[in-house]
Amino acid sequence: MDPAGFLADIEQVPQQLRLLAHVLENSDPWADARGRAHHLLTGMGSSAYAARTSAGWLRSSQLSVVEEIASLDPGLPGGEDTTAIVISASGGSVETRDRLERLHRDTQTVALTNRVDSDFASSCDVVVDLQAETEVGGVACRTYRHTLALLLALGRPVLEMAERCREAAELSNSLLYDRLWLDRLDEALGDGATYWVAPANRIGSAMQSALMMREGPRRVAVGCETGDWSHVDVYLTATTDYRSVFFTGSKWDGQAAEWLTKRGSTVVSVGAAPLGIPGELHIPLLAEPLTAMLVEPVFAELLAQRWWLQNPPVVN
Repeated sequence: MDPAGFLADIEQVPQQLRLLAHVLENSDPWADARGRAHHLLTGMGSSAYAARTSAGWLRSSQLSVVEEIASLDPGLPGGEDTTAIVISASGGSVETRDRLERLHRDTQTVALTNRVDSDFASSCDVVVDLQAETEVGGVACRTYRHTLALLLALGRPVLEMAERCREAAELSNSLLYDRLWLDRLDEALGDGATYWVAPANRIGSAMQSALMMREGPRRVAVGCETGDWSHVDVYLTATTDYRSVFFTGSKWDGQAAEWLTKRGSTVVSVGAAPLGIPGELHIPLLAEPLTAMLVEPVFAELLAQRWWLQNPPVVN
């Protein structure tokens, strides 16, 4: 893992999203994996976050979808009516490979991977290429976005997802070009623990952002869903220097804002409008949800990369 390589990976996000859009405009990546009644999405880490985020959208498109973390044992066994999409960008996740081996032999298996030449890919019936290229920094950033976009294309018009990828590429490019926001974000969040919050339909933005803080600079970070925040994270605002980033757009934003105002918490909001909390730092991001979720990780990624360079963790 390398912070300079990580920055290079982040800066390549717009280009790769455009290339993915081109692929989606000219082909259906799921053409060989359609037709079965039920779908299982499974993976670990960023792959699991993408599966969790996309599953609800796919069910809203009337697909029968279950998402389970690959380490779950027992889990859905599959069968002749099921397509299991096993997700591993590197093709090397031992938990995901184990889950693949535990599926019923009549299950149609699809490898969603960035390593189409891996043993993992060759052991599946169908292979879908993430089209993210090699991440030289060793951190899943482009592969996370591409996993989301491709999973969503399973249940939504492929051309729609191509358009969302192009929109996300342009917005990401703007944020990478003008990084004045990064200094303000750095100052607001300080050097302690950070808390990342997003609506349920974009939960991966919170989970992936927290992972970036842990994986690069090795800092304490927590991801949470906006509605659930009032049941699980609100307690920390009473006893800690609570510094959070809220990706707005949930119907439960106001409920969280009331507690954050009462407790005088430090809040950064990212979205169409601020939460309305005194002293809040607001970073505008005007995008509909499917585009926003492909853009939002960049805020944590660039901050994590900066902190990683400033204070390289000593890892035994």
